[in-house]
Amino acid sequence: MEIWNDPANDHRSENHVMRWLLGVFTQIFLALAYAAHRAEGLNTLFQFIPARFLGPTLKKHGAKIGQDLEMHTPIQFHNVSSLRGAHYENLHIGNHCYFGRDVFIDLADKVIFEDRVTVSMRVTVITHTHAGKSPLSQSRLQPTSAPIVFRKGCYIGANAIILQGVEIGENAIVGAGAVVTRDVPRGACVVGVPAKFA
Repeated sequence: MEIWNDPANDHRSENHVMRWLLGVFTQIFLALAYAAHRAEGLNTLFQFIPARFLGPTLKKHGAKIGQDLEMHTPIQFHNVSSLRGAHYENLHIGNHCYFGRDVFIDLADKVIFEDRVTVSMRVTVITHTHAGKSPLSQSRLQPTSAPIVFRKGCYIGANAIILQGVEIGENAIVGAGAVVTRDVPRGACVVGVPAKFA
């Protein structure tokens, strides 16, 4: 009986080793970035690390993450907590949620994604208003923040902007490019700037 190596098995073995090495290197980069720059180091790596490391890393640093999360890089988190082990404590993601590429999430206040929420590419979620060093921050644009809630099964289209204090109802649809400034009722569909019922 002749013994020989199957090239297909060699290829699968090489892929397994490469994925393992990539995992080890990614964990080292995450640890080094965190040691040097805390949450900002992690946020930088969230621009390009393999997506499979996002959920576990967020969870390790305070986020509540459900099962079967599909989240793509790059993704950006803003205004994370400075508390060690609680940097992402304002982020709550339920089961079976999907996040496309280039999503921006402001964590100045709580952001809650219930089960089976879909957030398409380039969606922006803003939980606060702050005019920074502008004199407006002392008058017409005083700093404010409020949580945002995405109820079960809702869908957020590409490039939509969701502003502070908004609740997107169960199975509601936010059309691509919409700017949502008010609550969206259960099952409703909103589009446009500002978002209105379709």
